[in-house]
Amino acid sequence: MDFEPFQYMRYAKRLEYADGIFMAGSGMSPPKPELLTFDPDDFSLTSLCSNYGDPRNVAWLAEKYKCGGERIVLSAGSSSANWLVYACQLSPGDKVIIETPGYPQFFSLASLVGAEVLKLPRKAENGFLPDVDQLKSMLDDSVRMVVLTNLHNPSMAFMPRPLMQQIVDACAKVGALVLVDEVYIDHMKPGDDYSAFELGDNVAVTSSLTKVYGLSGLRFGWSAAPERLASRMLDLIDVVDPELPTVAQNLAHRALENLPRLRAHARRLHEQNWPVVREWLDTRPELAPFNPPGGITVWFDLKGIDETGNLATVCRNDYGVLVVPGEYFQSGGWLRVGYKIEPVTLRQGLERLGRAIDDFRSHH
Repeated sequence: MDFEPFQYMRYAKRLEYADGIFMAGSGMSPPKPELLTFDPDDFSLTSLCSNYGDPRNVAWLAEKYKCGGERIVLSAGSSSANWLVYACQLSPGDKVIIETPGYPQFFSLASLVGAEVLKLPRKAENGFLPDVDQLKSMLDDSVRMVVLTNLHNPSMAFMPRPLMQQIVDACAKVGALVLVDEVYIDHMKPGDDYSAFELGDNVAVTSSLTKVYGLSGLRFGWSAAPERLASRMLDLIDVVDPELPTVAQNLAHRALENLPRLRAHARRLHEQNWPVVREWLDTRPELAPFNPPGGITVWFDLKGIDETGNLATVCRNDYGVLVVPGEYFQSGGWLRVGYKIEPVTLRQGLERLGRAIDDFRSHH
């Protein structure tokens, strides 16, 4: 089988255990145990059901998305949920429209199922929002799916509800599914967010407890999808992943009960650390950043630099700071920098990053 490797994931996994100030991550660190109130019984190897996940979790998500439980599919993280949607929605030769810059998994998944990729630009000059007229010009009966993120990865731009509604309606006219990865949406202030799932019968959304909640070790993800698609996804689960980890389901149930506290913690981290990053950026007029409404990463263009892979190597090897080059998001000359670390270390990391950029410019 031939497919496009997920090179960013290989890079990220290696970097996570490297020496240096880690500013390459986009997910929260694990929460303190007192925020979760785990019970000894949560670590039992039995649960209400592990075949398709704990029914308490299905019920919680069904209430969240205001739908029946038959439209909820639990998975091993949002990455697995995205794969299930791709595999059950697309066939070889189908067209899929994918945002760019975009999360590289979406392109790898398309190659895995043999779909043809059409790229939908999300441009800096438009606040990283897609152009609906451009999307409409790309849509026809051969387009089976449009893939978006909200918040947008890598920029963390927020897609306003009216704009998302226009996209959903345009796709419905040609019978295309809209897949929205919402794994970062809870970084928004409660009340400012929404789920695209409520905007049409042709929408599937995916998410997990990883990026906002710091519980990547649970591998607890999900999709809310049209009923026919959700049923097909369960058919595929029967083939490739017949039982979900019991302990993870138990712990996820406890986490879901405590999400408001965990979400507030993530929001406070953004509000605490973003001003530190903004202050540093204001001293670097050669950088063109996007101001994120939430999250723990910033995405910026390095004016006059067209390639940042070598810069990231200089950052790591010579200055001990770990960042993500824009090439992994189809954007040479950009960097994604995380700021989840405590403020003193964050300032040290930004100072090192600035020196690395100056060094790199002086030699290129």
